[in-house]
Amino acid sequence: MNPYLPIRKVPLDYNGISSSAFAVQMQHEGDIDKLPEWKETGVVGHNYLLVDNDSVRKAAEQVAEESKLQFVHDKTFFNGRSYAYSLRSDHVVGEVAQGDDVALGMQFWNSYDGSKAFGFAMMLYRLICTNGMMSKDHFSTYRFKHQPSNENWEDSLTEVVTNINNLSNGSHGLDGLMKNLRSLNNLNVTIEELGRIRHNHLYDVPVQLWGNIVDRYTDPDNHNSGDVETDHTGWQLLNTATDILWHKEKPTVSSYGQNATIVDGLCQAVA
Repeated sequence: MNPYLPIRKVPLDYNGISSSAFAVQMQHEGDIDKLPEWKETGVVGHNYLLVDNDSVRKAAEQVAEESKLQFVHDKTFFNGRSYAYSLRSDHVVGEVAQGDDVALGMQFWNSYDGSKAFGFAMMLYRLICTNGMMSKDHFSTYRFKHQPSNENWEDSLTEVVTNINNLSNGSHGLDGLMKNLRSLNNLNVTIEELGRIRHNHLYDVPVQLWGNIVDRYTDPDNHNSGDVETDHTGWQLLNTATDILWHKEKPTVSSYGQNATIVDGLCQAVA
């Protein structure tokens, strides 16, 4: 689905009676012999500031260009309503294990139905597999409210660039997060430990997703060595989960939230 089709906000009415709500419509390409048609993608309030996804993409690219880091586009998500644009850098913030580096990334998001605020957050990428790792505990989110008072939101991009540069300079260090990731790499996950993690820290993860994670995690082909004692670590568990969520063929909005839940939950398990 093309996330950059034209959009508009139009008033709702029934039998000539106006509603306080407005419909957000996207212009879809018609058949060869038909004109393009507008289809509803969300319903919002009168004061909702509609921002098109193309403007969000351009904002992300502007931030990437003006920051001190080199970012490249990683992936785009759009389900007809919610949108996410992810970029990764090669700026290494730490080494979890020998040859296993993590680097900074960032993600911008938007929605046409009010379900997701237009905003931005930093994240991490495991470089050897480009798994994206999100966190609500260790990265602050920056939201541009969908309100008329924020129609000059482009002016706030300078602050976003400053936040990124602060991270790259170490002004807002990620020492706590890196310490937790290294602790996970040293954590031997026995069946008892797996149960403790699940029921004390990852209890919000849906049963079906948890089953998929454990199924892959316990697959001998998913590990590099034959030594179960050293190979089944908390870091391996985290990367099994993020690999499933980040590289899903058809991700959902909840995929990104579950990613952060698992990263934060596992970090809390060793904090």
